[in-house]
Amino acid sequence: MNVQAIFPILKSSKRKGAKQMHKLIIQTKDLTKTYGEQTVVDHVDLHVRNGKIYGLLGRNGAGKTTIMKMMMGLTHITEGEIEIFGQGVGARQKDIYPRIGAIIEAPGFYPNLTGTENLNVFAKLRGIVSPSAVKEALELVGLPYNDKKLFSKYSLGMKQRLGIANAIIHDPELLILDEPTNGLDPIGIAEVRKFIRFLSEERGKTILISSHILPEIALLADDIGILHNGVLLEENSLAALQKKNECYIAFKVSSTAKAARVLEQFLGITHYVIEDDHSLRVLDTSQDIAEINKAFMMNEIAVSRSDLCEETLEDYFKKITGGEGIA
Repeated sequence: MNVQAIFPILKSSKRKGAKQMHKLIIQTKDLTKTYGEQTVVDHVDLHVRNGKIYGLLGRNGAGKTTIMKMMMGLTHITEGEIEIFGQGVGARQKDIYPRIGAIIEAPGFYPNLTGTENLNVFAKLRGIVSPSAVKEALELVGLPYNDKKLFSKYSLGMKQRLGIANAIIHDPELLILDEPTNGLDPIGIAEVRKFIRFLSEERGKTILISSHILPEIALLADDIGILHNGVLLEENSLAALQKKNECYIAFKVSSTAKAARVLEQFLGITHYVIEDDHSLRVLDTSQDIAEINKAFMMNEIAVSRSDLCEETLEDYFKKITGGEGIA
């Protein structure tokens, strides 16, 4: 895969001493993971730019968590390479991992301790001496400092917030977050989105985030990788993906079979797509919607909808995955 073709900003200047903008913080080459005869990650080339939010998007079971586990050394690599901060994972891990904060799957905490007490334990294990580190991390994720509630009494959303607080307590350069909004209500999701953006834009953190919730990734990510059955189908900036969305005229009719005949025989329109028995899209948006409606009605075809529309990221996801939606 040609990285510079995907992210042109990565092109380095030929001038002596010129700095490369948006260098790659994470890069994988032919990354593969197999369990027996099953391939769960299939030759993935991933490129995460410095200071950007990269959204790894895919259905549950697509291989997102496995990729993150390989990055963090939690499962071995079957084939391929991972570079983080320009160093190969496995070669100098002691230099790499203190610079990373991660939450992968369900975070593990002591059930008989409070959130603050749990973070104090992890702060000591990491050698964090700043007395305000725990308080700042909790405040950032919206959890109270020195609250008396035990972790065992936390809701799923509170546990997720505490996991994120633990990931940022040591002020890492890179965050790897696996489904960080799982278990959160809409208000909680919006708050997580806000502080992830804050960490990226105000504190310059590089963030790799996985999700199966497409609208959230669309609101959050700078770059997106679409993973399907272990294969990275596409990797691009969100802006570039949005430019690929096609405009079309959507019709809801009593019979798409009859409507198709009218389009071709009476109007000479052949550029259309039948979605089901009652829904079709005319892909040529220069056509007169009123004239099409008139032709349908004259041929006793009932029309309940006719709108000029634009494809969403969900539509594009379905297109490149062969019609499968994301869930």
